[in-house]
Amino acid sequence: MAAKRKASDKKKTLFSDEFYSDMTAPDMLHAILIRSPFSDGVISTICFDPKIKVPEDCILITHNDLPQKKWINILGTDIPILCSGKIVFKGEPVAILAGPDKETLLELEKSVQITLDKKDLEEHEEKFADSVKNLSTITEEQKKSLQDLPAFPAPLQHYSESDGKRIIARRKYTVGNPGEIFADEEKAAYIIEGLWKNRIHYRTNKETDGVLCYQKGGNLHIFTPSHWISELRQTVSEVTGFPKEKIIVTRTRISVKTTNSLWINSIFAALTALTALKTGKAVKFSLSRKAHEELIEFPPDITISHKTALDKNGIISAMDISIEFDAGSCNPFASDILDRLAIASTGIYNCRNVKVDAKAYSSSNPPSSLHLSMIDSQAFFAVENQIQKIADITGFSPVDLRQMNKAGGLQKMTKPFSFSFGRSIDAINAVAIRSDFKRKFAVARLAGKNRFENEGKLSYSPPMRGIGLACAYDGSGYLGTNFEKSNISVQISVTEDKKIVVNEYPPSPSIKEIWLKIIMEGLELEKRNIVFTNEASNENEGKKNPPVKIPDTLIGTSSIKTILLKKCVEAIKRKKIDGTAFSVKKSLPVSRKKAWNQEEFTGAPFYNTAFGTCTVELELDTCTFRENLRKICVIIDGGKILSPKAAENSVYRAIQRCLSTLVDEDTLKCPSISVQFTKSEEEPKQIGHLVYSMLPAAYTSALSQALAVTVSEVPLQSDSLFKIMEPHELSNKTIPGDEK
Repeated sequence: MAAKRKASDKKKTLFSDEFYSDMTAPDMLHAILIRSPFSDGVISTICFDPKIKVPEDCILITHNDLPQKKWINILGTDIPILCSGKIVFKGEPVAILAGPDKETLLELEKSVQITLDKKDLEEHEEKFADSVKNLSTITEEQKKSLQDLPAFPAPLQHYSESDGKRIIARRKYTVGNPGEIFADEEKAAYIIEGLWKNRIHYRTNKETDGVLCYQKGGNLHIFTPSHWISELRQTVSEVTGFPKEKIIVTRTRISVKTTNSLWINSIFAALTALTALKTGKAVKFSLSRKAHEELIEFPPDITISHKTALDKNGIISAMDISIEFDAGSCNPFASDILDRLAIASTGIYNCRNVKVDAKAYSSSNPPSSLHLSMIDSQAFFAVENQIQKIADITGFSPVDLRQMNKAGGLQKMTKPFSFSFGRSIDAINAVAIRSDFKRKFAVARLAGKNRFENEGKLSYSPPMRGIGLACAYDGSGYLGTNFEKSNISVQISVTEDKKIVVNEYPPSPSIKEIWLKIIMEGLELEKRNIVFTNEASNENEGKKNPPVKIPDTLIGTSSIKTILLKKCVEAIKRKKIDGTAFSVKKSLPVSRKKAWNQEEFTGAPFYNTAFGTCTVELELDTCTFRENLRKICVIIDGGKILSPKAAENSVYRAIQRCLSTLVDEDTLKCPSISVQFTKSEEEPKQIGHLVYSMLPAAYTSALSQALAVTVSEVPLQSDSLFKIMEPHELSNKTIPGDEK
């Protein structure tokens, strides 16, 4: 299918409902990425094997071939377009290879030789060998590294746990005096510590990242699933030297929404554009599945430790939270990720004494990538499992603990953040009743204790059961870093022929259907009379100091723009559509922007927040050493649900996707899933990612109760339960309730 645009060449930002991979152009070349097979070292040369005859129409572009800028700066982070010589991580992009036949390119890729600087290699080998001699023992991994020389081994710091880590971002805040509380025996009748790790990898298995580019009529045309079009245009211009005002970008259908996809796509677009300009032909670049997963979706290592103090009545009196985030070799969004983790680290709970220390470290891994709407899920996994552990040790009900300590609503906030969770108390009560949580939790707790007390004495052991509860919020319109530099608004124009032009392109097909429904019902129009463009996004072109255009994925503005769209429709209804052209524009109120103080890190960090709660009930099969999910209950307060069926389907899909990630190389199934929304007339809220923040914690909480052993990490391996349930292992485990 030929690449087509939906508007005239006068527009510099266009949109297509096609995938870039389905597009073609006459005499099109294909391009693939060449990546470093080494994890460390300094590149001396990159060239083809001299024994191989390279087709004349194939071209190899390396760092030295970049005509203009070889590095770009994104949000204060310097990033190389291609490896500049010093290899930072294994799989780092070092070159781009283009030619008319993709199969030939894949064969030719094997003949690309990357040689390392000999002097640097010898110095590294000598340093590595001397360091190993000083060790009292040598691991098999180290021996293998030495045997593999002259292949470049990993540096010694990978084997040493005493070396310091380089911090690239940090967020700290303290409220009250947590140190004093922890030392007070009355206010700290219970002190519970936990270490939690969530490394779930949500693979998309959809179209990999890529670009189609060609030059025509003096313009450079780029087709790609870009989230950040202004950044893409800037990067392409800086790398190629092509005038920015002559770069026309068509955003194709987006499959991936991760932090890395926001900026790496711009680098790939620049490399594809450079190849097109050098060859004079259309070029389509596409990542392999492996490269896509390692560069676009590489999951981070995030470890969160909790130390919690409670008084004898179950009120949380102090929290001490430490967050460590492996950001990879570089990460322009490390500060934003840390801020979101720090905000969500206390969950839905109110506490007068809180200390949070969040750090992002650089490493020799690829840049870590997160779905920006799922960052909070890491923090919720930790805090919700911590609450479960508190319940196990203290004997308090998980339901009572959450209701006594819940923040938001009418309760005055004493920590630095304020939220409104709507009818969250009602939702927690409803999910407890719907799942019969209190009774089942008490029975499972008693059965677990009896199982340990009668270990080896009974000929029959009842099924090992557990039930877990988790709560979370989903914030939309994050008001943090760089937010005030962007202008969130929606503009609708009425043309002389009575058509409606929405100067904002919907971020997804489901949102588009909601917007169409609002306009059609509000203005009594047919679908063919409604047009979506993005002319408003270009209104700052040409200005001396235009505001930074932040990608929609970064701040989660879909629900806000839906509200603004509805206000535009209501304003148009009050006017007369009589053939006179006019426009209506609605923006985010200034008062909402001022609700959050980024410098002091206090206030209301989100435009609005949806609330959700979830229970998971399961049973362990002692014969197969596997868990059988019995029931999942989800209740969400997301304001007024504009499309109930679509919202329900979205939650069901999220549950199924989440279940497929909890155990590596396996998919859990549940025969009974219940999803319910509380009735509300409040403005619509973002609910799409609540499941990812609730379900993993509810699952591990249920598993911990059934096993009577704390499960602190996901995903599990297929043999994890077998190892935990071995009799000699179980006999050494601590009975919940007896730790204190």
